[in-house]
Amino acid sequence: MKSASMLGFGAMAALNCKAGVDIVKAAQHKHFGLQVFGVCMELAKDIPAGLRRLKEIGYDTLELAGYNRGNIALFHSPISLVDYNKMAKDAGLDITSSHVRTPQAAYTRDNKGEVLDFWKTTAEHHAQLGITYLVQAAVPNCKSVEDVQLVAEVFNEAGQIVKDAGMLFAFHNEVNVAMRVTPGGQESKYSLTGRYEEGAQQIFDILLNETNPGLVCFELDGLAAILCGNDPVYYLQQYPSRFRLMHVKDVEALGASGMINHENIFRQFYKNGMTDFFVEDENFRSGHQFERIEESARYLQEADFVI
Repeated sequence: MKSASMLGFGAMAALNCKAGVDIVKAAQHKHFGLQVFGVCMELAKDIPAGLRRLKEIGYDTLELAGYNRGNIALFHSPISLVDYNKMAKDAGLDITSSHVRTPQAAYTRDNKGEVLDFWKTTAEHHAQLGITYLVQAAVPNCKSVEDVQLVAEVFNEAGQIVKDAGMLFAFHNEVNVAMRVTPGGQESKYSLTGRYEEGAQQIFDILLNETNPGLVCFELDGLAAILCGNDPVYYLQQYPSRFRLMHVKDVEALGASGMINHENIFRQFYKNGMTDFFVEDENFRSGHQFERIEESARYLQEADFVI
């Protein structure tokens, strides 16, 4: 790690000492969002009631997941984006971002037109909501440097489509962006030793360097970065204008694992002039997701480094 994005044992002990202590709610409410995937199964049981509960817990904005042809379908029957937006508004929540995935698992010269047609339709649907970000949720399959360069090319064109529709195109990093590829390669690789053949480059780095900053921004997932051996603070420092929003998450509820130094990440994020973030909890099958995201909301309200 190039900077302290992970907590040391002393800080972990300090966190453990605070566990179970009742904390008085902050006098001034802080505004932050939630990626709905984290509560998808519990939310699907009664969406209007669940959205109202999210507002009561302390969330103000939402990032959608489960987009499919103008609808949201996330462990529930399809609901149009317009109707979902109305339910959110009725609950006092603003939808500001949406995660989508192109149906093509890999990009080729032959299917590039289909990919861009997807973005045209998707942008038209989401423009009705007045959201800020339209996010590509994962990188397509890449086996070579040339594959990643094609993805960057598509992202640039998709970014123009999304920009013309009044939104920002963003890419969200998962763990697999740390895979390395080589020119003319036949497969992507990840080495625990950090040893790679000459010319190997990280997919994440190629995308950052090959995409147009005026058309493509990034959503930083700090936990995903750390799990694949990258330091989120380093990336925030190296590319201060590229990471416009981020996912804030932990192995457990925020702050519970003692694994991630959220303070360092937040301080650099704010230093870069950015403010938009969403809590995500990927353990969506726990049956206790509302409890976990409530713990996370409490953590953010009490953290003095969160504005």
